[in-house]
Amino acid sequence: MADDVEVTDTISAITAVVWTAGRPASWLPTITRLLEVPDVAEVVVATDEDLGLPAHPRLRTVLASRFGAVVHEVGSGGENPVLVVTGPVLVPRDGFETSRRIMSEDLRVASVSFLCNAAGHLSFPHRNLHRRHAIEGHDETSLTRLLRSRDPIVRPAPIHAVAGPATLVSRDTIVITGGPSDAFADNPELAVVEMLLQASRRGMKSMLDPSTFVSRPWEDQRWDEAPLELRANVVRLRERHPFFPEIFRDQARDATSPLAVVLATAAAKASGLRIVIDATCLGPVENGTQVQTLALIDALARRDDVRWVGAGLAGPIPRYAEKVLSHPKVRVIATDGLRFPASTPHADIVHRPFQPAKVPWANWRGVGDRVVVTIQDLIAYSIGAYAAERGHWRRYRDNIRDGVSLSDGVVVISHDVAEDLRQERLPVVDERVFVVENGTDHLTGDEDESFPSELSARGWVARRFLVVLGANYSHKNRDLAIRVHKLLREKHPDLGLVLAGVAVPEGSSRSLEAAEGFGADGVISIPDVTSEERNWLLRHAEICLYPTSAEGFGLVPFEAARFGTPTVYTRFGPLAEVLPGLPVAATSWDPAALARACDQILASPELASEQVAATLKAGTTYQWDTTAEQLVHAYRRLLSEPPRVEPPRKRPSPDNKAGAKIAGKKIRNKE
Repeated sequence: MADDVEVTDTISAITAVVWTAGRPASWLPTITRLLEVPDVAEVVVATDEDLGLPAHPRLRTVLASRFGAVVHEVGSGGENPVLVVTGPVLVPRDGFETSRRIMSEDLRVASVSFLCNAAGHLSFPHRNLHRRHAIEGHDETSLTRLLRSRDPIVRPAPIHAVAGPATLVSRDTIVITGGPSDAFADNPELAVVEMLLQASRRGMKSMLDPSTFVSRPWEDQRWDEAPLELRANVVRLRERHPFFPEIFRDQARDATSPLAVVLATAAAKASGLRIVIDATCLGPVENGTQVQTLALIDALARRDDVRWVGAGLAGPIPRYAEKVLSHPKVRVIATDGLRFPASTPHADIVHRPFQPAKVPWANWRGVGDRVVVTIQDLIAYSIGAYAAERGHWRRYRDNIRDGVSLSDGVVVISHDVAEDLRQERLPVVDERVFVVENGTDHLTGDEDESFPSELSARGWVARRFLVVLGANYSHKNRDLAIRVHKLLREKHPDLGLVLAGVAVPEGSSRSLEAAEGFGADGVISIPDVTSEERNWLLRHAEICLYPTSAEGFGLVPFEAARFGTPTVYTRFGPLAEVLPGLPVAATSWDPAALARACDQILASPELASEQVAATLKAGTTYQWDTTAEQLVHAYRRLLSEPPRVEPPRKRPSPDNKAGAKIAGKKIRNKE
């Protein structure tokens, strides 16, 4: 038997039914706008008086006294879904393509509602809070374009009650329900709600299109509470539908409901993300973690889709951080250890961009809608020597496991680290892991420099030298650097070696360095250097020797190249990933192999230049602006999905207080 259902890829156009009431002049902008929208095939204006509208090929005026009868006649008599307009509204000029697609892809979709400045629980950008205007700087058209253009594309959300001055209703819904009931003729918007409750009894569903915004004008209309904010209306609906409003109330209030999730994502896309960064690593010493954290804050603050960035500090602002933290979009937040104070402004995201510690999860979830942690590497997770006391290693590993299992998202700084997570079978699914590489352009090579005082004291004013930069963790292999230096001295007797970096209390290479350097000439160890001294060392070294055997990314070669200095390293893991195709690299950690690579560069200035150029070229892939862009994408992705852990219950805030004070009362506007 032939299939009697025609399948088509086309999406039906829309027929709009405008039920005019009140001041006729207040409806003219609504009708005019609907006639401008390309996917509105016909505008049917139902009125009980002559509005004096000019003739238009897509405009039809009908004299009618019954709202339900008009909707039923138009819907059942045509093939298109019907945009039921019950109040003055301005729809986006770009039309309803996404809403029509939602309806065409699933015949069970009875209706599609839209974001609106005054639509009760569908109010935007703050649920249950009416505003006279859209988001500052936008009208309904520009806001809709922004919502549709910024990632991610947010899936529609099921809703248990429709709201707003305009609702797209399927033809089937109108046919099988008979249209809006005359029992609610005194309130057309409420009548649409009741009609969709009837449809829900048959298994049909109402959806919210989170990419389309409509404006409910304040002028000439002076709208009051949304129908479902009035107890009398809720009682009327409950008499017909006893299951209402229990679930509706949960959806209107619950911060983890599908409705809340899509509204939060849309708000972040439209108003800009509110981000709190755990910057408690910013202390007196500036190492790699501090450099990365500041570069990230700076890059995020520069983005126009980020509203503000909070930086949580456990102490005073270090000198090296003053410039970044003085940015007008950066808010410095004084923390008590890792805990944020109650005065911390609510954020979309709380992100710790370095290794998880013992995170106060309840405190952080009270501050942000989603919590994100970065795993820079699993070095200390795998190396027990870095644990100071018995039990510390287990606690560190537990903190890493808690970080990946309890956070909403995990950022890793290379694909190599992502693979380590898989190998260790840490409790995180791939869908919540985001590979976001560090940027490498935080230094330009033009920064101020300062000659290290220790070198001056040793008389190294004009001496050629290699530099090893970084703390003396055992995996940095500084003792191997001393052995490499000994081999090189056979051909380059004037060559010195500078080991610059802090000494760590546990798991250091101090003893190994002492054994290798015993009686050796031309080796200087500087326990710490300022930013300016680091710049001098990188600018004036012959080679930056980087014999590390464990990294998450590897910033040092890029930093050295900014100052024109080549780096010699062993090609492995993340360094092979982010620095492919360099002319010179050792294939093992054999000091002889590293020495041969150094000797090649020392013997050929041209090869040294090629090494620097290749490093800088590789670095063009890794820019901090790109890092921030990828993080913002990850943040919004996470906002579009439910949180892993329900946030703690708290007192209602202006974002979720039901009801708005309207029509002569104070209207709360919250940015």
